[in-house]
Amino acid sequence: MCDKHHCFIIPPQILEGLARRGSISCKKTLNDTHRILQKRNTVLNHLLLREIETGDGNRSIYDSQNKYEQRVQLARREEEEATNDQVVNKAYDTSGFVREYFKSAFDLNSVDNNGLELISNVHYGKDYNNAYWDGDEMTYGDGDNKEFKDFASAIDVVAHELMHGVTQFLANLEYRSQSGALNEHFSDVFGTIVKQKYLNQNIKNADWLIGDTVVTEAFPGVAIRSMKAPGTANDFDTQPDHMDNYYSGTADNQGVHINSGIPNKAFYLSAIEIGIDDCALIWFETLKVLWRTADFNDMLEKILETSERLMNEDKVCNTASKAVSESFATVGLVQVSV
Repeated sequence: MCDKHHCFIIPPQILEGLARRGSISCKKTLNDTHRILQKRNTVLNHLLLREIETGDGNRSIYDSQNKYEQRVQLARREEEEATNDQVVNKAYDTSGFVREYFKSAFDLNSVDNNGLELISNVHYGKDYNNAYWDGDEMTYGDGDNKEFKDFASAIDVVAHELMHGVTQFLANLEYRSQSGALNEHFSDVFGTIVKQKYLNQNIKNADWLIGDTVVTEAFPGVAIRSMKAPGTANDFDTQPDHMDNYYSGTADNQGVHINSGIPNKAFYLSAIEIGIDDCALIWFETLKVLWRTADFNDMLEKILETSERLMNEDKVCNTASKAVSESFATVGLVQVSV
């Protein structure tokens, strides 16, 4: 579960760094996090008690009307015509693309595989510099147009946050330390995959950036994170790309947004070797066999087992296991023989 934190696209160290530099809107965004955290933890703590309701994964887009509330006014539902509000339309289109990707690639019926309604809230708050999954639905701020903008239109942001929902229902990875870093990692992985599909990018020509379209020219960097080169996306990016530089402090829920750079780099290296579709299947199937407290070594063990199984079933190329093993070894994660 997400414990002591919440699943926002903009990590706390970026908001805190910008607040120190005088950003009032980033300071206000930080102030809203505790209330959202409480709701998310309540949802996740009662996940097993949740009644299973089957549905069609239909989309509903609500306009928060710049209030700090969800579901203020219904703006567009599934199969309705586009509105005059382009943010509403973007949230509708991007969430639909993510839904269809998971359906076509993995036969997943919405984020919970039971057709959970995909609810999105746009125009949340005033100058709100974030987007988040709260355990039930999506919420997008408009940004302050000083550091951030257009959260609902960024396909990688939408995919990243909805993937937190998928992870919640498939593995419920605890949101702290290495389990939390894996939670963030899977969201970055599928945020990247969906972005490349959406933009028809070639993996060798893709920028491998997360959130590059939500930052303004005034933002001190080019994106929120980089899969290809962790630690280089902005002035506050301290992601390591190797276990030698693993962050062992207490900030950021023991480094959930920081240490995710290590498996992120392993994914990038794997994708370059065997292609993004084979990697997508390997990573998705691996997520299904992880559990709440799984750490990096657990991930490595299960991903190698999964790679071997999928190779034997002729679902991925016959070099997949070797490529994945070498990619993780490159970032300092090597399977230990017992």
